[in-house]
Amino acid sequence: MQIEEIIVQVERIVRVGLTVLITYLLALWIAAVWWTFQDIRSRSADILLQLAATLLVAIFSFPGLLIYFLLRPQRTLAEIYDEQLEEDALLRTMQEGTCPSCQGTIEVDYLFCPWCQTRLRQACERCERPIMIRWRSCPYCGMATPVAPTTRRLRGLVRNGHEQATPIPVPVEAVSEAPTA
Repeated sequence: MQIEEIIVQVERIVRVGLTVLITYLLALWIAAVWWTFQDIRSRSADILLQLAATLLVAIFSFPGLLIYFLLRPQRTLAEIYDEQLEEDALLRTMQEGTCPSCQGTIEVDYLFCPWCQTRLRQACERCERPIMIRWRSCPYCGMATPVAPTTRRLRGLVRNGHEQATPIPVPVEAVSEAPTA
């Protein structure tokens, strides 16, 4: 009789253990589906992509979650918005008359900051008027400029604060022979 009682108690313990384990895994699965839904909503405004990512995790469970981690967009919409604001702020400071790196006063036609030698603009090859570095063509004469920097490069400018330019050497004779007004 004792062996039968031990088997019955072991069976109850196994049943309770399996119930707890299944309940835990079910709760974990629901949490993974909910987290995926919230995460993809913060990374994309596309409803079909949100639905596909959520269904991926709902159907394939934890392997689907791993696939989602590999395929999800790297940045959230808030991070993209912040980077755009930083780019706009950098471009605005360049247009408003202050150097983006040293905050020194500059004129609109300066190519380099006189204080820190940061490259602010470039000269058009045809008309030699100052144009913004990111422009694809000169607005004054229409000449195409060299390839404009990519968005990634502009983000690098924002993170670094400025782009260092190589100082242009000026011969001593040119300085001494400059006309005086």
